[in-house]
Amino acid sequence: MNDHGNELSSWVKPAAPWDERVPVPTPWEDLTAAVDLTFRHKAGIVAGHGTAEASIGQDIAVHAAEQGLPVLLYTTRPPADVPPLLAVDQKAHPTSDHVKDRIAHPSRGRKPQLVVIEDYQRLRPRERYIPDQYDPIDDPDNHPLSDAEELLWTIREILIDVPLLLTTTITQKPDTSRPLDKWLRPSHPAVVLTDICKPVLLLHRTNQHTVEARLEGGPYGPAGLLTTLNWSADA
Repeated sequence: MNDHGNELSSWVKPAAPWDERVPVPTPWEDLTAAVDLTFRHKAGIVAGHGTAEASIGQDIAVHAAEQGLPVLLYTTRPPADVPPLLAVDQKAHPTSDHVKDRIAHPSRGRKPQLVVIEDYQRLRPRERYIPDQYDPIDDPDNHPLSDAEELLWTIREILIDVPLLLTTTITQKPDTSRPLDKWLRPSHPAVVLTDICKPVLLLHRTNQHTVEARLEGGPYGPAGLLTTLNWSADA
């Protein structure tokens, strides 16, 4: 592992009550430091479709709940065992307003300290008021947003204090040697993540014990950082 990778693995679990400046724990310490889920932080993870790493959002949500943090997980595939501190929302297409309302009015009075949205491209824009007499053809300022732009603005509208983890998958083999926008179409959900999340991690397992990760955005910029995470597939 390079020097930066060693810095990533220096995370130490704090004592309760949870310190919002300390990253939310994941099942793997190297990943905890890399994804850096702290106060008001949006982070993204991209994994290959059908791989074990594709379930990382759910894995992190379950693990954090088991460590004593209330967590809100948006998923269409609930975990087999749901810890008491894990709230599961199966809404097919949540909006930013829906997410913010769940934070403002948490189930059983426990405010989540982490929100995870699996397959985040399921998000939909919040409903906007349109006057009955409005005709977009007569509006010179009407410029319909593309699907990618709508997705981007929807994420930006999720203004919450707790860390937010967004995950998506790709059908192509992960290429950690190049920035995501160099080998995926600009409108791909994985590329959209890089415009809002700091950082975005592209994961590619190299063997049973390590995962190669490309970190983009935030301090890593468009050039990114390539690092190796100690991450046992058997854990």
